[in-house]
Amino acid sequence: METQLQDTVRRAARRAVWIAITGAVAGIAIGVWLSYGERSLEVFLTSLGCAMALGGLGAALSALVSQFRMKRLVSAAAGGLDAAEQRDVQRAVLSGAPVPAALQARAVAHAHVLDVTLPLVTAQQLFLFCGIAGSQVIGLASDVTSWFRIVLVGVLVVVGAITVVQLRRSLARVRRFLAANDDAAAETATAPPAQS
Repeated sequence: METQLQDTVRRAARRAVWIAITGAVAGIAIGVWLSYGERSLEVFLTSLGCAMALGGLGAALSALVSQFRMKRLVSAAAGGLDAAEQRDVQRAVLSGAPVPAALQARAVAHAHVLDVTLPLVTAQQLFLFCGIAGSQVIGLASDVTSWFRIVLVGVLVVVGAITVVQLRRSLARVRRFLAANDDAAAETATAPPAQS
């Protein structure tokens, strides 16, 4: 199951990157065409905005569709758990809270799923914020003195950066959880048998 999920995520990531590149190139061409004959700053902002909007939103939508298709694989680790048990597993993996022994295997399985899928989620969020910011940069091209749009683009950049950093921290916590559990499993496997 994990290998299948890894292959699916890898294909989704490649597809999103190609869509981002294709969208960015098409966006530059459209931006130059729309702003042809204008000042160089307007041509630059329009081209940049179109590239970010088309590339970012296209890649984000592709990643989102891929995540929806992977839902069965992703939810398999938590299958059969009630809401409270799912919260316990999630808390144990992401915050290091103790997990009941009965849920240990499920927590490890869930951590493996997050380890594979969180990079794609991070990329999807990055593409999304790039696309939204790009749509505002297009509007900024026609009014470079619009403080509202300048502030809005700045806010989008800051919020996007914070979101990506938080997701990267979550991934680091997941990997720490897996490392700790792998160490515990190795110690258990190498421990001498109890004397009778």
